[in-house]
Amino acid sequence: MASLNLEHINTITGKQDSLWGTVSIALSEAINRQASLSSPLTTLLPVSELENAFAGKRVYGVATLQTTTAYTLLIVLETSSAAMLADIAAGGDGSSPPQDIDEGSLQILQQVLFVIANGVAQSLANLTNSDCNVLQVECRYEPVEPPVEWLTQDNLVRLDAVLHVDGSPIGAMAVLGDERFALWLAGEETESPSAQADAAAVGASPFQTLDEATTASSQPFVPLAQAASQPLPAGIELILDVPLELTVELGRKRMFIKDVLELTIGSIVELDRIAGEPVDVLVNGRIMARGEVVVIEDNFGIRITEIINPQEQLVEISRRAVA
Repeated sequence: MASLNLEHINTITGKQDSLWGTVSIALSEAINRQASLSSPLTTLLPVSELENAFAGKRVYGVATLQTTTAYTLLIVLETSSAAMLADIAAGGDGSSPPQDIDEGSLQILQQVLFVIANGVAQSLANLTNSDCNVLQVECRYEPVEPPVEWLTQDNLVRLDAVLHVDGSPIGAMAVLGDERFALWLAGEETESPSAQADAAAVGASPFQTLDEATTASSQPFVPLAQAASQPLPAGIELILDVPLELTVELGRKRMFIKDVLELTIGSIVELDRIAGEPVDVLVNGRIMARGEVVVIEDNFGIRITEIINPQEQLVEISRRAVA
């Protein structure tokens, strides 16, 4: 594999305006505010210096992108910027950010980071004229650590920009990728000889390599009407028996402790849901669909009427955070 050099950095620098422009549009639509990213900067960062470059706890996303191969990116926010984004995404104006990044804030920021990663993927698809999709984004609030696959490499590419909301700067944001990602973005072939050998030997393997796996959609679910006609990705049977908890939420109510203590048998609690309104379907605590309640013999059931896309998930999680 070729090593990163100044020519590669200059090539990537020339693509930054387009990259951040697409991310700005995606983020603006998600938070319903004018977001922009300015002052782009491209630098090389030794892997050994990653933890020093981002000292202390940070909010960051570990994003997996699928192109001709899979790349792991880190999207790092300053803590103060993350808190302000959480407040804005929850419907605030950014003037009353949470004092600490708690579980509720992380759920909101998970969706914000997904939107940012999706904007990065859309921009990369345009810049490289190839498919690029987000497979997953994991939000963390802890000291920044390199993914395991980065430990065998010397340098990372670091893309920095200043995040503005409604024209006011709220902090810096950085996207980091490894040398393979940087070379691919710069237009270099990054497939290693060992990867080519693996591809040649795939016929003897019962599983496909990740490079050959069906490109994942940016949407976490496919509408049920379409799902039946689409083949499952190769190897998916390995995780089909992983249990998930599906919950149907009829409604919510926020009460003071004194009101809860006054509840007795026969008390009526009014929920925040109008009769006949679709109920929420949550998978592992995250809203994924809506539906209507039905009765099947003596049991309640749920008929799915809508699949929630990531942007709508952001709105719903924000609504729950401030409810």
